Amino acid sequence: MDGDQNNKVKVEAQQQHLEIHENRPNKRQRNEGPSNPQQRGGRADNRDRDRGGRPSNQRGGNMRKERDFVKERLANVSGPTTNLQTKEGEPKKFTGRCRLFVGNLPPNTTEEDFKKMFEPFGETAEVFLNNQKAFGFIKLDTRQNAEAAKAALDLTVKDGKSLRVRFATHGAALKVKNLTPWVSNELLEAAFSIFGEVERAVVIVDDRGRPVGEGIVEYSRKLAAQAALKRCTDGCFLLTSSPRPVLVEPLEQRDEEDGLQEKTFVKNSKQYQKERDIGPRLAEPGSFEYEYAMRWKKLYDLEKQKRENLEKEILEARQQLEDQMDYAFYEHETNMLREKLRHMEEQSNIIQREREMRREEERRREEQRRQEEMMIRQQQEELLRRRTAEEMRRIREDNLMLQYFHNQDSTMKQEVAIRQMHGGMSVAGQGLKNEMNDSISGGNMGAPIPF
Repeated sequence: MDGDQNNKVKVEAQQQHLEIHENRPNKRQRNEGPSNPQQRGGRADNRDRDRGGRPSNQRGGNMRKERDFVKERLANVSGPTTNLQTKEGEPKKFTGRCRLFVGNLPPNTTEEDFKKMFEPFGETAEVFLNNQKAFGFIKLDTRQNAEAAKAALDLTVKDGKSLRVRFATHGAALKVKNLTPWVSNELLEAAFSIFGEVERAVVIVDDRGRPVGEGIVEYSRKLAAQAALKRCTDGCFLLTSSPRPVLVEPLEQRDEEDGLQEKTFVKNSKQYQKERDIGPRLAEPGSFEYEYAMRWKKLYDLEKQKRENLEKEILEARQQLEDQMDYAFYEHETNMLREKLRHMEEQSNIIQREREMRREEERRREEQRRQEEMMIRQQQEELLRRRTAEEMRRIREDNLMLQYFHNQDSTMKQEVAIRQMHGGMSVAGQGLKNEMNDSISGGNMGAPIPF
C-alpha cells in the first residue's frame, strides 16, 4: 500500500508540475501584460499600450506586426564566432536545476514549516505547496545546496511520514542534436540566447572529451524554450558555416541516480507476485526456459544486427550527403566566383563606358569651348572693326569739319580783306574829293566840282 501510494503521489505530482508550468506564466502574462520580455521570447517594448488601452502594434499597422525580434538578434551573432569568451563570475542562482520536488508531506504542513526544512541548506524561492495531495516544490539558490538538501532530507521521517525528495522536472530544457564537432558550450549558449535567457548550455562529450553531436539547453522561462523548439522545428537553424541544421526536441528527464527502488512496487500485484516467485538462475540446456531464452537471444542478435546495418546505412547516407554537400559547396563557390567575375566585368564595362562618356563629354565641352572662344573672338573682331570704322568715320567727320571751318575762315578772311580794300578806297576817294573841293572852292568861290 505504501508503494501504491508513492506511485499515485508521483503521478499526481508530475501532473501538478505540468499544470504549474503551463498555468503560472499565463497568470503572470495576464497580470503583467504583453510587455513581459521573457514571455514573448523577445525584448521588452515600453510602449505596448497607448492611452486608450489598445495594443501599440495596432497603431503601427502590418509593419509593426511583422517585426521579427529573433532575426534582429541573429545579427549580433552572425559571425565570425571564433574565440568566444567564457563567461566568468559566480554561477547563476535559482535555476531550474535547483528545483526540488518533495512528496509524502504531512497534511498539516504549512508554507513556513516547508521553508524551514530547507533553511539550513541555503536561500529558497518559488515555494509551492499542495496540502491536499501532500506534495510541494521549492527552489534553492545553487545546485550544490539542492543536492545537499536532497541527500539530507530524502527518506527522512516527519510527523510519521517518510519524505520523498527528488529533483523536479525541468520544463524549459531542450535537447539539441546533429551538432557539428566545432560547436562549443559558448557558441551553443550564444546561438540559443536569441530566443530567451539561457540558464545553462552544455555540449555532451564522451569519456575522452570528444563531442557526441548532442547538447542540452536550459532556459529560465518555458515560453522561451517553446519558441526555440517551434522556430527550429519549422525552419532550419544553422550554428556554423556547414549547412547542417540542428534538431531540437524536449529533453527527456531520466533519473540515473536513485533508480527504481523496491519500495515503489505494489507488493500485492498479481504480476509482481508471479514475476518474483522464482529468483535469479541459469537456464538448464534442453529445458523449456533454455529454448525460449535462446529464441530471445536470437531476437536480440537480430535486432542488434539490424540496428548495426541501419546505423551503417545511416553513416553511408551521411557520408554521401557530406560528399554531395562538399561538391555543391565547391560548385556554389565556383558559381559565386563566376558571378563575381561577371559582375566585375559588368562593372568594368560600366566604368569603361563611363570613361568614354566622360571623354566624349570632355571633347564636346572642349569643342563647345572652342566654338565659344571663336564666337568671342569673332565678336571682338567685329567690335574692333566697328570701333575702327567708327573712329574712321569720326576722323572723316572731324576732317570735314576742319575743312569746313578752314574754308569758312578763308572766306571770312577774304571778305574782311575785300571790305578793308573797299573801305580804304572809299576813304582815299573822299579825301581826294575833299581836296579837290577845297581847291575849287578856293578858285571858284566854293562851287563844287562835278564828276
